[in-house]
Amino acid sequence: MYFNPKLCDVIDTAQMQRLRELKQLGTSYYVFPGAAHNRFEHSLGTCHLANTVFESIKRSAPVGRSLGLNAEDKLCVQLAGLCHDVGHGPFSHVFDNEFLPLRHGWDPKEPAPWNHERMGADMFTWCLEDNHIDLEPHIVRRVCDFITSNEEGTKEKRYLFDIIANKRNGIDVDKFEYLLRDAYQAGVRMSVDTMRLTSHMKVIDDRICFKSSEANNVYALFHSRARMHESVYTHKKAKAVEYMVVDALVEADAAWNGRISNSIWDVNEFIKMDDTLLKQIEFSEDPALGRARDIVRRLRRRELYRFVNEYTVPEERVVDFRPVTAEDITSCQGTNRIPGGLKPQDVIVQSLKIDYGKKHLDPVENGVRFFHYWDDETSVSISKDKISSLLPRTFVQRIVRVFSRRREPEYIEAIALAFSNFQRRQLGEEAQITPMKRQRTRSPDSHATR
Repeated sequence: MYFNPKLCDVIDTAQMQRLRELKQLGTSYYVFPGAAHNRFEHSLGTCHLANTVFESIKRSAPVGRSLGLNAEDKLCVQLAGLCHDVGHGPFSHVFDNEFLPLRHGWDPKEPAPWNHERMGADMFTWCLEDNHIDLEPHIVRRVCDFITSNEEGTKEKRYLFDIIANKRNGIDVDKFEYLLRDAYQAGVRMSVDTMRLTSHMKVIDDRICFKSSEANNVYALFHSRARMHESVYTHKKAKAVEYMVVDALVEADAAWNGRISNSIWDVNEFIKMDDTLLKQIEFSEDPALGRARDIVRRLRRRELYRFVNEYTVPEERVVDFRPVTAEDITSCQGTNRIPGGLKPQDVIVQSLKIDYGKKHLDPVENGVRFFHYWDDETSVSISKDKISSLLPRTFVQRIVRVFSRRREPEYIEAIALAFSNFQRRQLGEEAQITPMKRQRTRSPDSHATR
């Protein structure tokens, strides 16, 4: 990979180097030891691929009909690829999706007042000012627009937004990079060939389109993403670790008077937030951190929250699915061996959604445009039935999982029974594959499954 001097100026700053302390896969690293890569590596790779795609669409332009791309366009795309993740917090999406809503009381049905893209633009702007990196104001604004996908006021070269964060169909270099790197590091095989997608694209009608011969490959990209979510990003053990990390951060944030959660409003405080927060909690002698410290030490001993069971929501119920709550489960508990019965704080419910990027819609039929020949000047949509009869019928699935914060057998048994009762009440039958997960116990002569 080659980076020009201006890119190197940005790379060699505290704002960018902070990404070395953010694991790309967050808590999945606790399950996949090879997945030790960080967001710094991913950002360098995304910058490199952004340049690759930029040169590809430049070459594929028809002879005599140049796209008018120039050095400034290239620099903006590269900088956006390089800095698109500088706004991520500790443990990446765990921070955005789990921790912050709990601490700030945000309504999950409403758009959050903060996101890592907007913070990324703020961090990028501060990075330039803090390190005296000279860029024209209009270039800075343009890079920030690429990072936040803000197309307002864009009158030409709209297709450049498709390179880093493609809001039309989700096919972009960020996805190419993280899927390739994450799968390799986690030891998961993928069927998509992103290099062919990169070399078989061109701009038509101000958007990036793909050669029709790559239609199956485009579906493979979305399938690979769904597969990674299913097997790596939302792995059951990784989610158990995630819930423990969130609980520890919530306790620590309360003890620190909101120092973690309120850092999002000030870049000077936010830069201090990274994955080393767990070590700060673990080795602090502050009595107020006692509960947070206990959770982290449980995590070190791998005394994780226990996964109890899961079921896949029937296809006909997916569209109108309502997220399940801990109260829904405890209300179905019946008789058990727990004094006073199960309480909602004993139970964690994950209402998991895995899709192809467009909820229940086919992302290819509803967002991807193709061309047949390199000299085509118009693009077409291709229906799924013309591509293959082996492609998915549905493009979203819902899975409901339950975890126990307590590891005692009576709690696992009570939650398993309540979960079974809940399914019978809601679905008329048990939808889980196994009646009850067999719980492993450690002994001196056996090795625990990680």
